[in-house]
Amino acid sequence: MKKLILLIAISFIFVACSTLKISTDYDESFDFSKESSFVVVHKSVDGEDSLTIDRIRDAIEANMKQKNYTKVSKAEADLIVVFHMDVQDKSEVQTSYMSMGYGRYRYGGSMSVPITNTYEYKEGRLVIETLNPKNEKIVWTSTATTELKNQKTPQKRTEYINDIVKKMMEKFPN
Repeated sequence: MKKLILLIAISFIFVACSTLKISTDYDESFDFSKESSFVVVHKSVDGEDSLTIDRIRDAIEANMKQKNYTKVSKAEADLIVVFHMDVQDKSEVQTSYMSMGYGRYRYGGSMSVPITNTYEYKEGRLVIETLNPKNEKIVWTSTATTELKNQKTPQKRTEYINDIVKKMMEKFPN
């Protein structure tokens, strides 16, 4: 019974560590209500997965269109949306203590035994920035950090990316 409770506690800790963290910031002096068009630009880096890049671009474009922005060429855009991502190997070490003893209600003696677990995972970070094309300064930014999940199918990968981008862009002005 004690082992079962310990196992459940550890699994909740690991689930809690895998939550999506999003931070958003913007330039309060920039008037988004005057802007109506956008373009998504991404500078490719060697070794990037082009399928993932395309999925992210498509998700950003879909969210911008839902907010009534029109996709145009870079020369015509009121807003330039750029994104970049990185993946890092991470590990988390957790120590918990299990009481072991003898006798009823542990009367007669007990001791605590440390149990250390190491959890290794990949952490992904996606940054979406919106630039004012007149001076190329950032007017809105959002960063998402999460433990990457292995999605088994292309459809699941697309859904996963769409969900993250949608949550990042919830506070984008329209």
